[in-house]
Amino acid sequence: MNTTMPLLTPLEPHNKYAPVFECRLANGQVTVALRPLSLHDWPYAGKWLCREFTRRQASGAQLPEKHLRETFCTMLQCDFAQPFIGLINDQPAFLIEICDGDKHCDGLEEGPHVFDNGDHAIRLILSPTAINTRYFSRYALLSSLEHFFSYSQVKRIVWELHEKDRYNINLANQLSFMAGETPHWPGIHVFLYPREIFNRFSANYHVHMQKWP
Repeated sequence: MNTTMPLLTPLEPHNKYAPVFECRLANGQVTVALRPLSLHDWPYAGKWLCREFTRRQASGAQLPEKHLRETFCTMLQCDFAQPFIGLINDQPAFLIEICDGDKHCDGLEEGPHVFDNGDHAIRLILSPTAINTRYFSRYALLSSLEHFFSYSQVKRIVWELHEKDRYNINLANQLSFMAGETPHWPGIHVFLYPREIFNRFSANYHVHMQKWP
């Protein structure tokens, strides 16, 4: 199931949204769905984000929840980025954001990746359940890619990760993301997933996915 809603469209943060994408995997035992994030999702999405931020800070510093909420409200209302809540078997399990690469950087300084036309950046935040349940992280990412590549403007997915994010680096390698060059950004890994790779994979996409119990 895939709706005709534009991939990147301004939305009201306080509204509740229905899923825009859904697929069944593992011989029908697992259902993955995506719906636009809303503030109604904040009780769990906020916990995942705060945990992720705290984990990355050696000092144990915490980012104020108010700042996180304001950031996501702004993202929801813009026309170049969209955060989604991912549901696995109808339970919130991950948060994934996608952003038009042309507007990913503010132009004030160069980032680790030079974005080409059609590049779209993602960020993935997995819940503890998704991390600790076998194959759930693969289901989450590959289902999201299927949704994103269903839109013609998405030519390539760009995933920037810090070297401390070993779990997602391993996930990117498992799913055949291409490693980009970041000679002037020590500690930063850039992974690329062109549409051409997904098209080759998609012919047997659901066959591969069904093999993961």
